[in-house]
Amino acid sequence: CDFHVNEESFNDPEQNAILRHACELASRNGSTYFVFDRDEVTLSACCRLRTTINDNYMLLHPESMRFCGFQNVTINLPQAAYRAAFTGRKTVEGLIDEALATMDLAMEAHIQKRDNIKRMISGPGRPLWQIGKPSMDGRPYVDLEESTYIIGLIGLNDAIRFITGREFHEDEAAVEQGLRVTAAMFLKTKKLAEKHRLKVTLEETPAESAARRLAKSDLIYFKKQAAQVVKGSIEQDTVYYTNSVHLAPEAQVSLVERIRKQARFHSMIESGAITHAFVGEEKPDPRTIYRLVRDTFYKTQTAQLTISPEFTCCRDCNEISRGLHQACPSCGSENTFGETRVVGYFSKIENWNKSKREGELLDRRRGNYAV
Repeated sequence: CDFHVNEESFNDPEQNAILRHACELASRNGSTYFVFDRDEVTLSACCRLRTTINDNYMLLHPESMRFCGFQNVTINLPQAAYRAAFTGRKTVEGLIDEALATMDLAMEAHIQKRDNIKRMISGPGRPLWQIGKPSMDGRPYVDLEESTYIIGLIGLNDAIRFITGREFHEDEAAVEQGLRVTAAMFLKTKKLAEKHRLKVTLEETPAESAARRLAKSDLIYFKKQAAQVVKGSIEQDTVYYTNSVHLAPEAQVSLVERIRKQARFHSMIESGAITHAFVGEEKPDPRTIYRLVRDTFYKTQTAQLTISPEFTCCRDCNEISRGLHQACPSCGSENTFGETRVVGYFSKIENWNKSKREGELLDRRRGNYAV
C-alpha cells in the first residue's frame, strides 16, 4: 500500500500514530510503500510510478483525478556506452551524447504510438472509444495531451563501470559521473517536453524482464564490451544489468549509505524512483523502521522507500514462514514456494526469469541491507 509521508506524519499525533502503524505493517509483511511528499502533493501508482498534482481542483475533488503514464521507453545505458566506445569516445561525454540521441528515438516511438492511439479513441466503434469519450465531468478518462510520456533508465551503474572501471559503491567519483548523465537526460526531457508540448519525464524502469533481455542482447552484438560489466554469470545464463540508477544489489555498503547515494538521483527522476531494503528473513523492529523513515525524509531527497522481506509459503499446510526455505518450517513439506519482491511487487520466485531467480536474488542476499 502507498503511504504518503509529510511533515504532519511526524508533527501531528494522529498522523504519527498512523505512520507508526504503517511501520508495524512494513515490519510484519513489507507491504508499505513509504512515499515522501516534501514540498508537493504526489499521486502514486503501481510499484514506483508517480506524478505531482498541481491542480487545486483535483485536490478538492479526488474523483476528478486523471493520471496516465502513456508508456515507458527505456534507454539501455550500457549499450550507449559501448556505442560511444565504438566511435572512439569511451568517455562520460560520449555516453551522454549517445543517451541523448537515443532519447530522440524514444520520443519518436512515443509520438507514433500516441498518434495511433488517438485514432483508436477518436469516435464510436473505435476499439478504445470507451476511454477516449467524455465522462460525466466532461473530460475523457484518458487525455493524450495531458498524459505523461516516460523515458526509462537501466544499467547506469554498469555504464559508468564500463567507462571508468568503478561502480557506484566503490567510488564517489563514479556517482558524480552517474549524476552528470542523469542530469543531462533530465534536461533533455525538458527540451523534448517543450518541443512536443507534452509532459516528458524520466523513470527508474522496474525491469522485471528488461534487465536480463538487454544484457543478453548486448552479449550478442557487443559481446566483448558487455562481458566486462554484466552482472550474474555468462556461463550459467543468469546475466542482467543493474536496475535503473541503483547501486549493485550485492554492494557491501550499509542500507543508510545505499539510501543516501541513490537519493541524489531521485529529484531528477520525476515519474518514479525507489530504494529497496532487501531484508531477507530479518524482521526489523517497527521502531527502527520508523527512525529510518524519519531520517530518510529529513536528511535525504529519497522519493520512495520500502522494506522487502522474503517468505516461504507451504501448499500443504498453508503456513507462511519468514525467509526462504527448502522445506516448510511448520510441517516439513517440500511442497513450497518462495515469495518476495521481483521489483516493486511481491510474486512467486519460481515464476521469475532465470537472471532474476538465480542471479539478482542471490546477489541481493550477498548485499548488506540490515535496517
